[in-house]
Amino acid sequence: MGLVVTNLEKDILSAFQSMNDGSNKVFSEKISAAVKKFAESGDVVTVDKGTVSAGVYAGAGTGGIKVDESVCEKIIFAACGNMDKLKAGHNTYLATEMADGIHAMILDGDIETDVKGMVTPPSSSPVTLNGKAKGKLTGVSVPMQAAFVNTVNSMDGMTTGNDEYMAKQCSIAVNAYLIAAIASTNGNVPLVGSTGTGKMT
Repeated sequence: MGLVVTNLEKDILSAFQSMNDGSNKVFSEKISAAVKKFAESGDVVTVDKGTVSAGVYAGAGTGGIKVDESVCEKIIFAACGNMDKLKAGHNTYLATEMADGIHAMILDGDIETDVKGMVTPPSSSPVTLNGKAKGKLTGVSVPMQAAFVNTVNSMDGMTTGNDEYMAKQCSIAVNAYLIAAIASTNGNVPLVGSTGTGKMT
């Protein structure tokens, strides 16, 4: 299917509207669930190569990521509670912690790909060899964090459309974070010795 930003935007908007109802728990749950759903809808594509037991391998993997939404939820929920202790900078703090929670959840997630390719044995022609690989998606959180903070700061003076604006900008930032991240995998039997590198789309 691939990443569809407008789907994430709708889910994040719902989360912001729930925060207006005063429930930090619901807000943290909905933000985390929205990003989990979005990330898991993405397609991970890798180029796989290396030396496996049967010979030199070359192939390509396709798959996705599975994440634990509780990783993000705990960070955002704690941030909502800590905001009451701050004298200033509440929105900037929450924006920063949201980005950190999303980043932590993605780093904690697991990629699995189906790999198809050819292996060249030492003394014969190439033959088909398929298998599975597992790995991680590693992104850089700073641009996403900066986008979140810039968004909340630019909302000063807005009297209407705040939730809609925030949802759109956050969705764009999360999407940019995910597609810029690097997918790295290692082959399982019979592809032990192969590695995959790629992207999420």
